[in-house]
Amino acid sequence: MSQSKEKELEQFTLIMEGRDKIAEARKKKGLEAVAKKPEKKKIIGLSCGTKNGNCETFIKEAAKGAEEFGIETEIIRAIELKVNPCKGCGADLEILRRGKLDVCPIKDDVPWILEKTVLGDDAVIVAAPVYYIRSNALFMAICERMHPTMFSHLEILKKRKVGAIISVGGGVNGWTSFGLSMVNIWVQHFATLVDQMQVEMRLPGIDWFARARELGRNVARAMNMPIEEVKYVGPEPAVSCPVCHCDILQVPQDLPNVYCPVCWVRGVISVENGKMKVKWNEWDINHARFSEYGVWYHLDVEILKYMADPLAREHFKKLEERKKEYKSFCKIIKPPVKS
Repeated sequence: MSQSKEKELEQFTLIMEGRDKIAEARKKKGLEAVAKKPEKKKIIGLSCGTKNGNCETFIKEAAKGAEEFGIETEIIRAIELKVNPCKGCGADLEILRRGKLDVCPIKDDVPWILEKTVLGDDAVIVAAPVYYIRSNALFMAICERMHPTMFSHLEILKKRKVGAIISVGGGVNGWTSFGLSMVNIWVQHFATLVDQMQVEMRLPGIDWFARARELGRNVARAMNMPIEEVKYVGPEPAVSCPVCHCDILQVPQDLPNVYCPVCWVRGVISVENGKMKVKWNEWDINHARFSEYGVWYHLDVEILKYMADPLAREHFKKLEERKKEYKSFCKIIKPPVKS
């Protein structure tokens, strides 16, 4: 390991220890204020599809499987709640820089959704439809509102709970390519992934209901295990990322170097006996993008140091000047007002 990496790890360890103490103190205060009897763990299903639609049906099928192990499931219908997209106001980073707890200024049901799914000990099964190659806009709106919850509860990055993903689409020939990857962007923040399935309704000979029920059983089994012993038991394509287990790879410059665009795990691809395989970087596996280290590095090393760099400051200054210059440039159009 290089000397710079050793220094970064040392700094990371000190910061994480401090953040853990703050989180523990906050938790104790909460427990003192409200002395609740610990509830039995359950599964929270987040359905981002239509009411009683495909996503909800597959979550309920998974719930049937989990029920065999005495695990109950509650479902959140996101479609019936008030979900607004992120406005890019930057309040989350500004509050984080000041060392305060982060609160999203948008007033809707997303903070409650994140509280029920991300915080606490309950397992999570999220189902999102694929209307056009990737997960639908409703799910992505929830995903992109993740920062305030994460910044205020960085302990979630320890992934002390388990989760599973159901991506539902009807297409074939790559029309659901980004379904699992998009949901992993959210789940990898807070849960240890147990299983995932990409439903391709038009593929013949597959009992998707039985597969969803087995996914529910897998989640229930994992809930009864120490988190350190939980393993991913879902499908594993030959060249899939060892963290999110998706098979989408990007080539940063030229082959044979590749990386996972979700987890930023790098590897070297090769062909043996006509089959592709990837030798993944062990450091990256243990320090992936949504690990404690990965998030810390992005915030404390990449973003904050970049924002403090004189060249970056000059760039931001020019950008703000250009925004003022273009404030009245181009006509902004809107739909006509109906009489």
